[in-house]
Amino acid sequence: MSAENRGPYDYTQSEKSYLMWAVAIGTLLAAWPFHWFYENYGARSVFFAAGMISTVATAAMPLAATYSWHAFLLARFFQGVSFGADFAAIGLIVVHWASLKQHGFFIALLSSFSQLSVMFTMPVAGELCESSLGWPSVYYVHSALSGILFTIWYYFYRDDPSEHASMTEIELEKINRGKGEIKLKEPAPIKEIMTNPVMWAVWLSAFGELMMSQFIVMYAPTYLKEVLGFRVAHTGYFVAVPRALHLAFKIISGIASDRILFLTEKTKMRLFNTIALMVSGTFFCVLGFLPRELSSYALVTLLIIECSTGFICGGFYKCATLVARQHSHFVLSQIQFIKCLSLFIEPLLVFLICTHNTLAEWRVVFLIHGVLLIAGNIIFCYFATDKPAAFTHVASTEGLAVVPPEQQR
Repeated sequence: MSAENRGPYDYTQSEKSYLMWAVAIGTLLAAWPFHWFYENYGARSVFFAAGMISTVATAAMPLAATYSWHAFLLARFFQGVSFGADFAAIGLIVVHWASLKQHGFFIALLSSFSQLSVMFTMPVAGELCESSLGWPSVYYVHSALSGILFTIWYYFYRDDPSEHASMTEIELEKINRGKGEIKLKEPAPIKEIMTNPVMWAVWLSAFGELMMSQFIVMYAPTYLKEVLGFRVAHTGYFVAVPRALHLAFKIISGIASDRILFLTEKTKMRLFNTIALMVSGTFFCVLGFLPRELSSYALVTLLIIECSTGFICGGFYKCATLVARQHSHFVLSQIQFIKCLSLFIEPLLVFLICTHNTLAEWRVVFLIHGVLLIAGNIIFCYFATDKPAAFTHVASTEGLAVVPPEQQR
């Protein structure tokens, strides 16, 4: 498209890439500062502040896009900054509000925000863009909703469960059972965490899973259209439906991880992680060898991959919170950091390998992801444990044990 024929919102491919990377850069730069703010001020006020940054940045999008591309880029950057607070907040909520027997469910529920947001945003944005309100209304509606939700968060949430007006003594005892003493503002022992092999096993598993997840979101429609020959109108549904199933399996696996009592916690984490990474990694390798003539089998394979990865909440995510305990927010914030890295690595990987969109080229990409997933699972299963790390100063005897149902009430 020539410069003369370009409209005010017709961006080149490179400009679109910069707009995507602005979010990733904002998140990368904000991850460590948010860690410091969380340690010193708690989740209630800090997460609310992050939400307000997102609210203002989203509301400013239409005006910024109209004013200049650079202003639009800056607004996207601040959206990324707010996104840097998400995973650490999940860690803090799990540590302070979830009992040791409910970590799986809490992680599954709290980490489902990305799937829920897509399920809400896509249809709502489509309807608003087609309406008389136009595309700016998409940002205004989301900004208003963001402001309302974060105000509700600030009104109801308390950093310390004992300070909540609705908390009972029985509920508080269940939440704190087996945790030892947890300080609200305890500095994270960064050196000890960064040299702990269990944490690196968690992060390696997260890297493989996030690379795979980003690939499906960013490039599955391209693969289905260019390589397997599906129509454009169908590719969106073929990606959206598996993502919805992924959410369902995530919630189910989170509950199952907490409710299964005939297996040790360590065994459950290994089992769930193997279903999530080993199964998906194997089918990722298979996917690279399915030709256009077997496109229906490729869809089934994609479905299996999405469903199996829903089990991650009972695997490395749960291990991170059980081992790091009160420092889970730092460990999970590094997973946020890894997610941002995948936003840079994934496009580069596809750009370097898939130059002609042939099946042979895509096969290499699938095999790389498959090997990452399988290797990450093997390493995780070797190091996985449910015992608190030495840097938590919680006695290892306070790790999880199987408790009969009549004693859990």
